[in-house]
Amino acid sequence: MARKVEYDKEMFLIKAKDYINEFGIELLNSRDLCKYIGCSTQPLFRNFNNMDNFKIELKKYLHDYYDLYIEKIVDKNDYLYTISYAYASFAYNESKIFKALFMSELAGSRTIDEVLSSSWNVETITSIPEQYSLTLEQAKKLYRDVRFYTHGLSCQIACKSIVVTDEEMKSLIRNLIDNLEMVIKWNKLLEILKLFINTEKNIKVA
Repeated sequence: MARKVEYDKEMFLIKAKDYINEFGIELLNSRDLCKYIGCSTQPLFRNFNNMDNFKIELKKYLHDYYDLYIEKIVDKNDYLYTISYAYASFAYNESKIFKALFMSELAGSRTIDEVLSSSWNVETITSIPEQYSLTLEQAKKLYRDVRFYTHGLSCQIACKSIVVTDEEMKSLIRNLIDNLEMVIKWNKLLEILKLFINTEKNIKVA
């Protein structure tokens, strides 16, 4: 006698991840997913009520998978670099899951301020001042620019519009951070110099 298949939430989420890896998030719908699994749509909707609820739970499931991947790479002693590299590495090794999470309707939309104030990003930002000898405001600017550069790089990697090696990814991100750090510090030095010059001029006029 054949064993009865348990069509529970976890099974649908696992199979949805497999489906995305095989066909991409663009082709995910209730009918094709259930056909892929080998069941009717009834068990899917019994567990999730509708596709909107299913996608909410699928996003969380995929994010948990992403978090586990990132945690294996991140070194909090070099937080900005390692979390940026981990993001690009995920795009390289898990391109279809990356696109589902960060390049589809699952990603949603946020303002830049909302991105910077997210709890998981604040932790990275607050680690920057000590490592790079920057103020918190400078750290936010550095994180912002590195974040969006890395996202652009990762999207191209996930779409396979550029071909890079692991070492090239590391070099691109490390060089960007070093260059942006230098620009931020140089701009601050110019501000101080301008203030000093203006002060000298005011003293002479007086």
